[in-house]
Amino acid sequence: MATPIETVPAEKSDPLPITQASTDRAVDRPLSETSSGCLAFVKQTGGDGRYRPERPTKLRNSLLAGVGFLELANAGDFAANVWNEIPVPVHAIVLMALGASVALGILYFAAKDARLSWANVCGLRAERRHLRQAMGDARRRHGDDKAVVRTLACLLDVNFRETGTELVDRLGMDVCMGFGALTVGVGTFMAIDGANRDVFLASNLLSGYVGNAPCALYGLANLFWSLFVWRRAHRHRRAGATTTTTVTGLAGGRIEQMLQARIARVQLHSALNGVTGVVAGAASLVTATMWWGYVVLIPCIASSVLANYFWRHRIGYQRPLVAQQHAVVPFDEASIVAELAFVDASRQRWRQPRSSDPFAGLVAKPDSVSCVVEFIVRNRLFEALCMRVLADAQVCAHTAALVDTASDTVTVRAESLAAVTDDAARGRLIDLAWAVMIDAAPKCFRDQENALLEVLGCLLCRPVDANEKHEAPEAAEDPATATPPASEPALEHVIEMDALQQEHEREV
Repeated sequence: MATPIETVPAEKSDPLPITQASTDRAVDRPLSETSSGCLAFVKQTGGDGRYRPERPTKLRNSLLAGVGFLELANAGDFAANVWNEIPVPVHAIVLMALGASVALGILYFAAKDARLSWANVCGLRAERRHLRQAMGDARRRHGDDKAVVRTLACLLDVNFRETGTELVDRLGMDVCMGFGALTVGVGTFMAIDGANRDVFLASNLLSGYVGNAPCALYGLANLFWSLFVWRRAHRHRRAGATTTTTVTGLAGGRIEQMLQARIARVQLHSALNGVTGVVAGAASLVTATMWWGYVVLIPCIASSVLANYFWRHRIGYQRPLVAQQHAVVPFDEASIVAELAFVDASRQRWRQPRSSDPFAGLVAKPDSVSCVVEFIVRNRLFEALCMRVLADAQVCAHTAALVDTASDTVTVRAESLAAVTDDAARGRLIDLAWAVMIDAAPKCFRDQENALLEVLGCLLCRPVDANEKHEAPEAAEDPATATPPASEPALEHVIEMDALQQEHEREV
């Protein structure tokens, strides 16, 4: 029997639910990873000595750019259908070989993207099981606490949309259009030997209705899903327009602009994706007998590439999976607005010119390892830092928990990194943290913004009890002056010890 997931009743909304309370309990933020300051890693097989997370911890924005060209693969049989004659002209043979090679080459990206999408689906399914279990436990333990139930319902809503996107927009597309690319490629190669009547007939079937029918069916299914996503975003827009006056910090401000901009992007993508799929599917059936079907496919190919780019860079996001949490902490609109304000402030700080000290302006004490580690944990970059630390012998040798990195399983704790005493190792650790920020900071801030705006839209659509009042969020916290709350004894103690040690060194 599965261990019940603990839910924490909302006694008071935390305006900034983003700081780790301790490595042995949940991180107090809306979409948080299990003890984000404590992660387990296992050594990869193959002898390279690298580590990977012991279990999936994130929903990853892993859509491949190559799958945006699946519509191009669908048109790879252009020469076979246009020059459908015997003997086959030489120029048609060259175009057939080229089109078939392109179709089969793009099949690789479809297969790889399907594997990446399935990994996300498995993580989301595990998350959904945990959230449903938590919902049942919350109704039994906190029947009068509507905030807990509302929080879990919001997370389940987000999970449903993300799962549908992975299953329809990615996995369904990869399977259906990948199958179409395979049959089109094989059929086009067979068309080169059109002098053989049996081969000629088989080629016409594969590069005609058999190869294009799955694409048409997918386009129809994708149209219905895109319509659902568009209407869902429309509900978020209406809810935001009617409730912004009741949520302090949202009406007419920067956060409302961010929310409306994301809703517009989601609606644009869903409309573009849905229309492109159904038009391309119909055109692919026409191409089996009419050459002008390929003319219709040309704008469909361009819009498919555009929609793919738009999703990867403007809409999609990476977020920690709630499935691994020990507790689900309630949140409301005010806390999400405050979180978004912090993320936006951090991004503005990141864009400003900095001195020789890389973390100047980002943390209270740029030369303090504990402050730097806290900032990394707070911005969901701890996993990336751990990967670099595990590959660095100097830091591992001076970290008590990482001395034995020859083991197949290693657990990295934020406190262990913050407690490093060797000056050279401390400097190296700050350098590694800065390298992580250079590589991941812009994407990290964008991912957090998109994920939080998705949650905010769901919250605005969910009714609030009449007796429940929104608390005004605090002003956007300055990342450079952010300090851990009093409920963080572990890292707070390390920070104090770090400050005392530096003061002692100055006196000496």
